[in-house]
Amino acid sequence: MKVIRRHIADCGMDLDRLEVGKVRVTCLPDLADIAWPAAAIFGGMTQADLVAAEAVSPAGTVDAAAGTVRLSFNCYVVETPAFTALIDGGIGNGKNRPDRPAWHMRDTPFLQALAAIGIEPEDVDIVVNTHLHADHVGWNTVRDGEVWRPTFPNARYVVAARELAHWTAVHAQTPDGDTLHGAFADSVLPIVETVGFEEVAPDADVAPGLRLRPAPGHCPGMVVVALDTGAGDILFLADAVHHPLQLADERVVSNFCEDPDLARKTRRALLAEAASGDTILAPYHFPAPVFGRLKADAAGFRFEPLEIAQEE
Repeated sequence: MKVIRRHIADCGMDLDRLEVGKVRVTCLPDLADIAWPAAAIFGGMTQADLVAAEAVSPAGTVDAAAGTVRLSFNCYVVETPAFTALIDGGIGNGKNRPDRPAWHMRDTPFLQALAAIGIEPEDVDIVVNTHLHADHVGWNTVRDGEVWRPTFPNARYVVAARELAHWTAVHAQTPDGDTLHGAFADSVLPIVETVGFEEVAPDADVAPGLRLRPAPGHCPGMVVVALDTGAGDILFLADAVHHPLQLADERVVSNFCEDPDLARKTRRALLAEAASGDTILAPYHFPAPVFGRLKADAAGFRFEPLEIAQEE
C-alpha cells in the first residue's frame, strides 16, 4: 500500500494516488485548499471554539485569528480491474452560482487532469452522487451549445432513491426553479432526462467491492461509499464530516446539515467504526493530505495521514 503524489504541471495541480494491490484511487480536487469563513460553515462556533480547534487540528487547517477554515472539494477516481468509478462530481465548470462566488462560472482543468491520469470521460463506468448538493454534482454535466449533457456518456449515474425523490419534490415546489443553487436544473435534471439515474437503496452494492452505506442527517438520502480493496476498506466520507476540527469535537455540525442531531449520530458511528478497524478514510472536504486513518484519543479522534511519496 502506498500513496504517490504527482504534479500535473499543465493543470497546476497535485494529485494524490492511493495504490492497494490492483486498486488505484486518485483524489482529484475540483477546488483545493481554499480559506472559507468559519461562520459560513460552522455558525455555532465561538471565537474561543476556533482557538481551541486550531490547537488540535492539522497545521494550517484552522486560522482562528482570521476566522477561517481550509476546505477542499475532492472527487475520487476509483480504478479496479472490473470498473472505473467517479465518487462525487464536484462543482463543475460554467455553472451559474451567483450566491456562491467560489463556485460561479468556473473554468478549470478538471477534465484535463482526468486525462493526465489516463482517463477520458468515455472510460468512466460509474458516477456515484453521494447526495445532490451543488458542490457534489457539478461534473455530472457539461455545456454543449444551449444544453447540458452528461459528461460521462457511458456511465451509470447512481444515487440513493430517497435523495433523488426528496430534491425532485423540493424542485416541484420551487417557483423560481433555483433548487440547490440551480444545480438541480443544470446538473441533475439533464441526467434524469437523458441517460437516467440508477436509483438504488442506501445500502446497495453498486459494483464488485463497491457498496453504499446510509449516512442521513446532512440531507435525507445521503450515503457514504465503501470500497473493499481485498486488503482493507476505503471509506469515502461525503459530507458526514466537513473538516478535521469535527474529529476532536463531536458537538460541531455544519450549517447545512438538515438534521443536526442525526448528522452527529451518523458521524459518531462512522468514525468509531473506522477507528476500530483498519479503514482508510477519503474525506470530501479535507485539504491534502487526504488519505489517512483514525486514531481515538482523549479529545475524540485524530486523523493520521498516510505517508506520501513524490512521483519521480
